[in-house]
Amino acid sequence: MKQRFGILVGALAAASVTWAAGQAQAPPIQIQNGKVEVRKGTAIDREIASLAPARADEPVWVAWRAPMTNGDRDMCSWYSDRLATVRGLIIDEGGLGVDGSLVPNPRPQVTAPTGPIPLEAGTQVVMLARVIDRKVERIRTVGDDCPMDAGGRTVYWLDSITPAESLRFLGSLVTGPSPDRSLMDAERSIAQSAVRAIGYHRDAAADAALDQIATSHRDANVRRQAASSMGSQRGATGVAGLSRLIAAEKDVDARRQLVTSLGGSRDASAVAALRALMKDPEAKIRSEAVYYTVLRGGAPTIPEAVSIAGSDPDDSVRKRAVTAIGRLAPDVSTAPLIQLARTSTNAVVRKEAVNVLSTSKDPRAMAFMDELLKRESLPAARALPA
Repeated sequence: MKQRFGILVGALAAASVTWAAGQAQAPPIQIQNGKVEVRKGTAIDREIASLAPARADEPVWVAWRAPMTNGDRDMCSWYSDRLATVRGLIIDEGGLGVDGSLVPNPRPQVTAPTGPIPLEAGTQVVMLARVIDRKVERIRTVGDDCPMDAGGRTVYWLDSITPAESLRFLGSLVTGPSPDRSLMDAERSIAQSAVRAIGYHRDAAADAALDQIATSHRDANVRRQAASSMGSQRGATGVAGLSRLIAAEKDVDARRQLVTSLGGSRDASAVAALRALMKDPEAKIRSEAVYYTVLRGGAPTIPEAVSIAGSDPDDSVRKRAVTAIGRLAPDVSTAPLIQLARTSTNAVVRKEAVNVLSTSKDPRAMAFMDELLKRESLPAARALPA
């Protein structure tokens, strides 16, 4: 069994020192089981263009890093089997081996770092670009504290890349090879990965880049990725940006998607922005807004959700409010759900409250479900002949 808690993105390098496992000079990140060549070039695309692997079809990786935005950023993976649990990343996961065979995604063959265990994850994001014939074929992102298994590949580590250069290069991948035509599937995947990587940069220029992509990129999937990154990765600035986009958007479904992106923010300012949208004239907007207001605002927002469950003119909004309450911890959600199941005059609300309670292991919920079952069985028992 394998569990992953990581995220994808990319980049590249060129110039001077070669490092191999076991030699004295180590790369600035934890890359194992591969050849690492450290280069001092300052332009990523120029470094990629200078690569000359032994074969044109031989994949290599180009890597660089930049300061990472604040937040819960444990950007690594965990792999488990019967033998062990390993924290690390297989760089070329899911790709082809050096001999052309398919890599079956085994556990990373990495040595755990020695010394004290850090209380916090890495503070810089590493971009990894898979390059074939001097063309970027895939982008990955990982925290700089994550041990990486290169799987025998060559990794060119670009040691002198500034955040501005990183954002410039990633932006070129978002644009695609030709801004005058629609993106192909592979180009769209690279563009979305590049957008996610932009979102992890601490540099304030990343906010403007994401705002522009979310507003004007020609591909709807890339626009949605930019909006999602604004919500999940950019804090209060992302909340403010999404609020502006929501106010300006006219299409209801597009607005709903933006509200969902806003709901992905864990910044405190998101709750107030979502709460304001609970009064929107469109039911689709109110439905998303009440759901994420409760998820992000927690127990203090339950009275508002109960009120909406009892007063909103649209049943889909009422149901969504009840569902949101059920997503909170049982110690705060069970009592209001039982109250709604007992007293609501709306059949949709009562049914949803019972559905949520039926999956709970809270003793109060289980007792309430037993009560319902007994109540339902009484008429049948009375109808039986003596």
